[in-house]
Amino acid sequence: NQFLNTESSVTLGELRSIGIFVLGEASQPGLFLVSGLSTLTNAIFVSGGVNTTGSLRNIQLKRNGEVVSTFDFYDLLLKGDTRDDSRLIQGDVVFIPPIGKTVGASGEIGRPGIYELKDNETLRDLIEFAGNLKPKADVFSADLQRVDPSVNGFSLIPVDFNKSSMDSFQLNNGDVLRVHSVVDNLKNAVLISGHAKQPGFFPWNEGMQIGDIVRSTDDLLTMTDLNY
Repeated sequence: NQFLNTESSVTLGELRSIGIFVLGEASQPGLFLVSGLSTLTNAIFVSGGVNTTGSLRNIQLKRNGEVVSTFDFYDLLLKGDTRDDSRLIQGDVVFIPPIGKTVGASGEIGRPGIYELKDNETLRDLIEFAGNLKPKADVFSADLQRVDPSVNGFSLIPVDFNKSSMDSFQLNNGDVLRVHSVVDNLKNAVLISGHAKQPGFFPWNEGMQIGDIVRSTDDLLTMTDLNY
């Protein structure tokens, strides 16, 4: 069907606001009016973010008194994954519980810091969260500092990334992983220094002679004492 001499127009009004609560370990907990298109992360930002004592891994969305979804901020921060960033409706409650198990990572690692781990996460997860090992990390020399109540202090647990099964290496609350750097030395090398045009280290092999590196006086600087 066709309508002759007919005009139509569409006008967009303002987006309606909804009232939601952000409670628990939020910087500014309370009731907030947000856009009807807001998501869980929008609510957290409006409330000033998560306190240092709050969990980033188990943020709960409650609706009519029941938990309808949970949100892991690490998925967003470290992976850019927003699939669980749920849309909010009137009366929703975003609850931030206290922080869970925390483990530190230091030394030759991409992002040294303190990370919150879930109960089923292992040493491999910690390494991935911390940005993996740096090129100079010594995979044979790392240790884990762990609280030991039996000695009223700490104990050191050796960690060998080549031998340890990182997928089954369980971590305790308060553990600190330290990844050491490789020793800065060279093996099977010869050092040329002084009045040489190209001083530095050269690979050594059995039976090598000085003439294999300094082939003629052209390899030496002027004023070199050839009788030394």
